[in-house]
Amino acid sequence: MENVDLDAALEAVRAGFAERFPGVNVVIAEDAEDDELPVPALVCQISEIEPDPDGDPLTGQFPCLVRVQARIVLGRRTPAVRMQTLKLAGAVAAQVHAERFGVKWGAATVIAVEPDEFAPAAARFDVWLVEWVHAARLGDAFELPPEFLPSEVLVSHAPRVGIPHEADYEEAQP
Repeated sequence: MENVDLDAALEAVRAGFAERFPGVNVVIAEDAEDDELPVPALVCQISEIEPDPDGDPLTGQFPCLVRVQARIVLGRRTPAVRMQTLKLAGAVAAQVHAERFGVKWGAATVIAVEPDEFAPAAARFDVWLVEWVHAARLGDAFELPPEFLPSEVLVSHAPRVGIPHEADYEEAQP
């Protein structure tokens, strides 16, 4: 797995949603202003980078789970707002499921689809949260120089091993 550029990855997520949901204002959280956010809106952000020691490829890269969130925001004046927000959250989760958004990271695993009652703007908006993770590696991998790789592989069988038995070794065949 290659190094994941988090800026490019988040932009790919935003662009994927913008293409899939053309009538929805899709923004990155840092660019969203609560006072001026046109609804319906989908606000994307990377919320956490969780270490994944079990996924260490021993390449020098940092193995992690990148946690991504999308908040679905509809105005309280939208007819049947709770159902409309829930349906849009379900559609977002369906798109995210097993998706990579063209980024060289693992397929998405959806971990939450729920109301976001604690959003600061919850009094004016109905907000649902869709949250998922991607397995990723950050940083550059080290590469072995070509001269470090063996050009010949020799094999022998015990007890005829080691320096005293060099003549007993044969070239391994694929």
